[in-house]
Amino acid sequence: MKNTIQVNGIIYKYEKLVQIPLNTPYNVYIAEASTPYADYYGQVPRMAKPNSIFLFTKNFYFLEELICYSSTIEKCLLEHINIASAVVESGGKQYPAIRIKDFPDYSQLVKLQDCLTKNNVEFTDKLSFDGEVKTKVSKPFILEELEPDFYMDQVEEHKGYIVINRHFNAEEFESAIKQIRYNGVCKLFDAEQGELYYDGKLVHIVRIFSEALDLAMLKCLQKEFSKL
Repeated sequence: MKNTIQVNGIIYKYEKLVQIPLNTPYNVYIAEASTPYADYYGQVPRMAKPNSIFLFTKNFYFLEELICYSSTIEKCLLEHINIASAVVESGGKQYPAIRIKDFPDYSQLVKLQDCLTKNNVEFTDKLSFDGEVKTKVSKPFILEELEPDFYMDQVEEHKGYIVINRHFNAEEFESAIKQIRYNGVCKLFDAEQGELYYDGKLVHIVRIFSEALDLAMLKCLQKEFSKL
């Protein structure tokens, strides 16, 4: 029997966002991650449909608020979507956003925006980001506990999580990933840091993406991180 847990948490990423131009009756700046899982696929996007979409808002909306909205949004779109609260950091400033994944296609973004506007969500229309930004996405997780400190995502394919003992700063984490990949002990992977709020405690995690993901690979990567 699977040991499934449901928790809330945050994933941190450094990525490039590109604007999605839309002709809509509402002004809104919408952007998309241009190279998701770049450390795994390289710098060439492999997207047949929308991936991580950010709709920028005038105010910050907590995850709980967005979950309340999501039932209305789903009825509008007749599709299951993955909605999360987000903050994008660039140039020393923070910009609130709503992060959407598993979205059916770009043509329905106008409909999504209309649904959110009817829920009194106010959007921002004029932004510009140069280079990489830091995204902080607050989202619910549904995980299978394979063993203590090792989890597999039950919503998104090819994603697993390992528990580590501390949070790395950006430079430390980038250096650690390069060192682990250079050593070549573990299989090819993409990784990002995060935190889970589990049993009243803050748990530091690394999210692993790989099409060859299994428990052995997660253990290999945790062992390499522990050496650092």
